[in-house]
Amino acid sequence: RMERFPCSGWLHLTVSDVSEIAIISVKHKCDHVAYLNIDLPNHWKAYIEEHARTQTPGQVSPSLAVVEKQIDVPFRSKAVYYYWGTVCRREWRLSDTPLASARKFLEERGEEFNVRALDIKEEPGTEVVAFYVKDFVNEWARNTQELGLDSTWNTNGGNFELFAAVADADGAGIPLAFLFISTSKGTDSGAKQIVLERFLGELKLLGVNPEFTLSDKDWSEINAMQATWTTAKHQLCFWHALRAVKQRLSKNKATPAPYDPEEAHHNFSFIDPQFVPLAQQKHTDATASGPPPKRPDYQFCPAAHRLPILRLFAKHASQHPLLPERHGQARTAEDIYRDAVSEMYHHCFANNLREAWAYLWNSWYRRPRWNLWARSAYSASIPCKRTTMMVEALWRNLKRLVLHMYNRPPVDLALYALITQALP
Repeated sequence: RMERFPCSGWLHLTVSDVSEIAIISVKHKCDHVAYLNIDLPNHWKAYIEEHARTQTPGQVSPSLAVVEKQIDVPFRSKAVYYYWGTVCRREWRLSDTPLASARKFLEERGEEFNVRALDIKEEPGTEVVAFYVKDFVNEWARNTQELGLDSTWNTNGGNFELFAAVADADGAGIPLAFLFISTSKGTDSGAKQIVLERFLGELKLLGVNPEFTLSDKDWSEINAMQATWTTAKHQLCFWHALRAVKQRLSKNKATPAPYDPEEAHHNFSFIDPQFVPLAQQKHTDATASGPPPKRPDYQFCPAAHRLPILRLFAKHASQHPLLPERHGQARTAEDIYRDAVSEMYHHCFANNLREAWAYLWNSWYRRPRWNLWARSAYSASIPCKRTTMMVEALWRNLKRLVLHMYNRPPVDLALYALITQALP
C-alpha cells in the first residue's frame, strides 16, 4: 500500500465514441513517491503456468512462499489469483458465455478427462448442461442396485442447481452422471421434473436399472425417478423424513391441511371419523355456521408428545417382512402397514392429538405416502441405504476440498473444477 498525500490532484478522462483513443490528464500540486511495481515476477508467472492445472490459487500462494524461502511474500494473494485465473481461463473458457463454454469443453475435451456430454433437451425457461463419467458407467451401470439422486446449490455464480446420480457400490458412492440446471422466474413449475426425467432416461439407456431409488423430499426428484423406473422401489431418505416430521411437529400454532376422516375410516375401520382437527369440528350451537374460532391456547402438538411420535415413526420406517419380530413371528407387508397405522392412530387418540394425527395421515400414513418411506412397502428385499448421505458426502468433498478455493466461479469453471479436481 502506498502512502497518501494531500496533493489536491485531479484526474481527467476524455473518451470519444468515434475513436479508440482516450485522453488522460493528471495534475498534482506536490510530488508523490515513486510507484512500486506490483507485477508478479516472471519466475512466479512461470511457476503458476506450470502448476495451474494441478493446483488451485489457495495452493499456489503457499507453494510460492516455499519457493522463495520466505513466509512474507511481497505480492498479495489477489495478484496470484488473478494471474492463475488468466492462465486457467485458456483451459476452461472456450466460448463467450459460461454455459456455451461448458458445453464446448465437454464436446472438445471430454474424452481427455473420461467424461461425455448428455444431450438433454431444455424446457422453456431452463438452461441445462449434463455429462456422465464413462468408466464409472461402463463398469457399474449394469450392477447398480441402488441409485441416489440429490442436488446442491452455491457451486457457481450462475445460480445453477447441480444434480448428481450416485450408485451404491458395497457402501461406497460412485457418481455416474451430473446435471447443471438453472430456472428463471417465469419457468413452468413442472419444467425441472421434465428435465430430470430426460436426464434419468439417458442413464436408463446407458444400462442403469436399479431395484431401489433414493432421494430427499423434493417431489420433482421423486416423480422423475418413479416415472423413469416404474418397477423400482423409491425410498425416501430416512434422515430427511425424520427431520420433516420433527420440524412440522414443532410448528405449534400452524393448523394441518384438510383431513378426510371418511377416507381414513374407509381404509381402516378402527379410525373414528369424528376424531378430526378442531378447525373441522362442527359447532355445538345449531345457529352457528362455519368452523369454530381458533382458541388462543391452541397447540398443534405439545412438546411432551413429539419424541414419542418420532420414535413410533422411526420404528414404522424400519420394519420389514424379512425381519421377524422379537417373539420370532413373521408379518406380511400388509400386517406391518395395518399395525403401524393402528399404533400411531391409537397413540394420537389416547393423547387427544387430533391435529398431529391429521398431519401424519395426510403426509405419511396414507397408502401413496406410506409406499415412499416405509421399507416394508417392498417386501422382496431390503435396501442397504437408508439415507442420501453418499450423495451428501460427494457435495461435502466438492465444496470443502475444491470449490472453496474459487470465488463464485462461473458454471464453466465449476464444471471444469468438478471434472479435473473432484472426480479424480
